[in-house]
Amino acid sequence: MNIPIRSAIPRLLLASVYMAAIAFGSLLHAQTQSPEQVLAAMEKCREQVISLLSFSDKMKMKAAMGAIANDPEFIAANNAVTNASTPQAQVQAKRALAKVKLDLIEKQDPSLKPIVEKIRAAQASVLK
Repeated sequence: MNIPIRSAIPRLLLASVYMAAIAFGSLLHAQTQSPEQVLAAMEKCREQVISLLSFSDKMKMKAAMGAIANDPEFIAANNAVTNASTPQAQVQAKRALAKVKLDLIEKQDPSLKPIVEKIRAAQASVLK
């Protein structure tokens, strides 16, 4: 079975991103986490997945984020983070914002679904 190298590289890259995110999430989950640590871990997972994307995919993600910036659902979720009164409330609001953001990105550009799923998996491993 001959798989062209060009088509195998993205699969290998996504697999390595997924495994790194799971390992990172498991390491963080093994410790008792403060709300600040949870927020930092969520951000780190997202950054790790995005840092390994191709330039083209990064640009598609950036364009999708720009397109959802004025969505009322995104604005409401973002305001909930800003108005959270406790660190625990902020974690809950950030979780909700992350879900809304990824849902809207996927809806805006369905071709980004594999990337969105990798981000969700990485963040889920931290939020167990």
